[in-house]
Amino acid sequence: MHLLSGCVVATAVVLVLISLGAAPPAAVDAATATFIYAGCSPSKYEPNTAFQSNLNSLLSSIASTASSGAAYNSFTAGGGAGPDPAAGTAAYGLYQCRGDLSPGDCVACVRQTVARLGAVCANAYAASLQVDGCYVRYDAADFIGRADTTTAYRKCSSSTSRDGAFLSSRDGVLGELQAAAGYKLSTSGTVQGVAQCLGDVPANDCTACLAEAVGQLKGACGTALAADVYLAQCYVRYWANASRAPPLAVLRPGGLQLPQQHLVVVDISALLPTSAPEVDLKTHCLKKLAPPLSLVCL
Repeated sequence: MHLLSGCVVATAVVLVLISLGAAPPAAVDAATATFIYAGCSPSKYEPNTAFQSNLNSLLSSIASTASSGAAYNSFTAGGGAGPDPAAGTAAYGLYQCRGDLSPGDCVACVRQTVARLGAVCANAYAASLQVDGCYVRYDAADFIGRADTTTAYRKCSSSTSRDGAFLSSRDGVLGELQAAAGYKLSTSGTVQGVAQCLGDVPANDCTACLAEAVGQLKGACGTALAADVYLAQCYVRYWANASRAPPLAVLRPGGLQLPQQHLVVVDISALLPTSAPEVDLKTHCLKKLAPPLSLVCL
């Protein structure tokens, strides 16, 4: 059983989705490093254990292998897997870069994301972090290559339009994306969109995953000018040219299910005045909300 599965609901939470946290290193383009979502299992491993050793080896392999130029790769470190992931010692993981990234941008994105994942989900048995340019996930349970259309994250812009030309262009873009394999960028009129499946997903499973994502976009987001749906093995995003970065968005039902708690990741840095003193993220960004919510800033 996966430690990160299902979906989390943040009820009636309105978030300003903007650039978050400390500035990324110069080697990583700011847009590529833009945070999208994270998920951390509530179960924690003990330090100096076989699982920690295997996880460290796995994360090191992810960071180093990305330099080979491969946009996707999966890894296994150690053994001892079982029905109870916490009782095993093996670690499983993968990374994937956005299909249009250069090899240099890919490796820079993956290495930074591995570092951020360790900070956000310290000692977690399972964790994932999606930024605009790449995705990194690890788990104590073997999830590699297994069909999974679980909703990880869903966002709908608050701005909407019932204009016939917009809706026709949007549906045209989503139709092209749904039929895509691998990475696909589509444009129609004022609407653009992008879709991608994980690198190890067979063509038929990719088509099914994209169809599910498109269905959620239309069903949950209606006439929104911009919307994103990330499933466990694929994602679909679209936006009207003027709403690529909508100023206000509503967090819809969606996100990784975290047993016994929920994780909401919020970016608040752009709300601070430019003259504000530097925020101690370790002290101020890892905060508890009223149960069962916890807040993480990156």
